[in-house]
Order: sequence, then structure tokens, then C-alpha cells
Amino acid sequence: RTGMERRMVHRLLVHWRKASRDESIPLTLEAILNQDLGDITPLIFVLIIPTGNEEPVFESIGESYLSELNSDLIGQSVSSVPDETLLQKASYYYDRILDKKVPTTLGGEFINAKGETVLYRSIITPLKGDDDNISKLLGAANCKVKKT
Repeated sequence: RTGMERRMVHRLLVHWRKASRDESIPLTLEAILNQDLGDITPLIFVLIIPTGNEEPVFESIGESYLSELNSDLIGQSVSSVPDETLLQKASYYYDRILDKKVPTTLGGEFINAKGETVLYRSIITPLKGDDDNISKLLGAANCKVKKT
């Protein structure tokens, strides 16, 4: 479509802002997921923020990450994600979002298990719970292998 934003992080941020309405942070995950996210859906992961100082755990992981993972990480902490995977790069900076309470994007490159240089872009957005604290984080990432 003409004029359609191609960058995934920007499109997800637009959906997050639309769900926010007059609030600074959306109240529910469903407010975002009920929108037509199109090709972003397989790129999404959701983290639950436990009470206390425990690490966030995965509530859901989009199918685009599954080929890199050797086990089901639903219910597992962020630190259980294998190193040098897109999901690890996309989720490790969750603490920045908890501190600043604003969506944050990050990109870079890494060498994957196949020895390929991967260029990636990611975003993590905060979501409120019933008590006005951040209860979940919605994230997404995409990547491409750098041509040599």
C-alpha cells in the first residue's frame, strides 16, 4: 500500500499509542492485540512482570522466534533465552522500560548460532495492570542476515 510505514517498530508503536488513548500507558494487552497487527503478530512476545525483584517471564512468544529456540520458554524467565538469538537481543533490555515507563527501541547486530551476522531492530512497550503499575511488557523484533 502506498504510504504504509514499513518499519515494524514504528507500526507497533502506533498501535500502542492508539490503545493508550488518554492514558500514558495502555491498560490492557487486549487493547493492542485486538487491533489488526498484520505481519507483526508472529514477531510479538509478551513478558509478565512478577511482584518483587524477580525477572519477567514469558507469557507468549511469536512463532517467528521458535526456530531459534530448543525448548518452550512460556513461563520461563528472560535469562533462560539462549544467547545470540533474536529473542534474547529483543528482550534483555526490559529493565529500561520498567525504569523509564516508556516504549523503547533498540537495534544492532550479533552473530547467530550459524555464524551469520544478523541485523535486528526491536521494541518493548509497557502495559499497566489493575493497580496502575506496569504488569506486562509487549515486545517485537525483526531481523535480516547481513549479506557478505
